[in-house]
Amino acid sequence: MKSLVLLSLLLLVPPCQAEPVLRADYRERPPEMQLQDGQRRGPLISVLDTAAQRLGLRIEWRYAPFVRSLEDLKSGRIDLVPRVLFTQARTAYVHYLPAIGTQRKSIRFIVKPGQESALRRYADLRGRVIGAKRGTAYFEPFDSDDRLNKSLVTDDYLLAGMFRAGRLDALAVLDAEAIEAQFRRIGFSDYGYADYQYEQSIGNYFGASLRLYRGEKKALYDRLAQELRRMRDSGEIASIYNRYGVVPPGTVE
Repeated sequence: MKSLVLLSLLLLVPPCQAEPVLRADYRERPPEMQLQDGQRRGPLISVLDTAAQRLGLRIEWRYAPFVRSLEDLKSGRIDLVPRVLFTQARTAYVHYLPAIGTQRKSIRFIVKPGQESALRRYADLRGRVIGAKRGTAYFEPFDSDDRLNKSLVTDDYLLAGMFRAGRLDALAVLDAEAIEAQFRRIGFSDYGYADYQYEQSIGNYFGASLRLYRGEKKALYDRLAQELRRMRDSGEIASIYNRYGVVPPGTVE
């Protein structure tokens, strides 16, 4: 009898609905996101976790090099990647969520000490072996210039080691803090920044898989976009950045 009563009660309880999961990648982009003491940290991670939790979603994070993240966005193996620069070419496979702000991210070039003034203009890049990260958008015409001798690798750690070994004449740098962290990691400080740099202001976007957006994830991505826009406009994203002691992205025009 007790078994029958228990069975009846169980039948009245609705089955638990598993919270939807979105798969997101992160990488070394200090101070906005990084792996620190075995834990993922940074305001970009907190922003996405906060927005997802509010919508009843869960973010399943994976640490991966950016070039792998881009390939997995194309195929729909992952949902989201923070800090995906907007380019026209990427719109073929990336659905951009609303920018959380704008940032000054000038492209700089690391050179050997004493060589800073030898690289004063774009034309001075020719004839040098320039290290750059595969899949990263720097600026035009650099990205599409086949006349430059670019050595492309997957991450900052490899670039730092190649520069220390003398295999590169210069390094193209989008995030100075990220490459400097790798130099500290290998105990290297024999470098400087060239006089030439390319000034630019960029939007800070979460990139979503266009393939999934056109499929079963459209509603989820649209809800997430709405929440990120609300957090941006209310100043909540700036507050999250401030909690980490990081300068928040500027206002979107």
